[in-house]
Amino acid sequence: MQISKYLTKIKSGDPLNFDSFKKQMLKQGFNDKTLFEIFETEKKSPSSCWVKVLDQQKFSQLLVDFPEHNIQDRVSAAKAGNSHKHAVSQAMIILWSAQSHHPIVVLNDTDNINSPVTLSKRLLIIENQENFVQKQRTLHFLQQQFTDFNDENFDIAHGSGNAISNRLNKAFFKQYQQIDCLLDLDIGGLEIFKNLSNLTQHSNLNFLLPPCADKLLEQSKIKLQEKHLLVLRQYHQQYPLLRPVIELMNKQQKMLEQELYL
Repeated sequence: MQISKYLTKIKSGDPLNFDSFKKQMLKQGFNDKTLFEIFETEKKSPSSCWVKVLDQQKFSQLLVDFPEHNIQDRVSAAKAGNSHKHAVSQAMIILWSAQSHHPIVVLNDTDNINSPVTLSKRLLIIENQENFVQKQRTLHFLQQQFTDFNDENFDIAHGSGNAISNRLNKAFFKQYQQIDCLLDLDIGGLEIFKNLSNLTQHSNLNFLLPPCADKLLEQSKIKLQEKHLLVLRQYHQQYPLLRPVIELMNKQQKMLEQELYL
């Protein structure tokens, strides 16, 4: 809650959670001594206090210093003291376009796609940065693993963890007829695919599972933990396209980071 709202409650004589108010004020550089020179509290309940103003002049200055803000975006949220409570206005995708020899940046918002190049009809999403920047090695790996893999005329997006599944990218994904995902064989990779599936509802969204994954998982040092098994069961039930990779992970009781593909 904004500091101004706490101050309004105090001004109106309404009870409030003084501990929460104090935490907000401590972030602004105030300390307990200063606060209790301005306010006196009386418990109404375990989480609620009546607050009396002891120093009206200092309280009036607080009202000036912490005015009420109309939060409409991340900038106005920052002015109110908490930008993280509001989503960014645009999503950013680093894209290796089929038309470019160097990655470019695409900016997406709710209504528009701002791209310096024309988008292709196919998209490959690569989760990890090392695989993305080593594009040629990654494409060579895919050509070896998938005999029908066509590396012509498609864009490559850096997944950047789960950032690729930002809701502002929805219109961006609609531009593509086919979306292939090269993701880690772990909970994070499965979550990215789940989020993309829910966001895009795309009819041609694919999780790329290389034939060598079975052997690489066997060699992997990253073991599945008990806490992962419930998530795997849920995803196996809800997302049929993830069943082959989940069954492989369960078989080996391992997870795999895609850098091993290099």
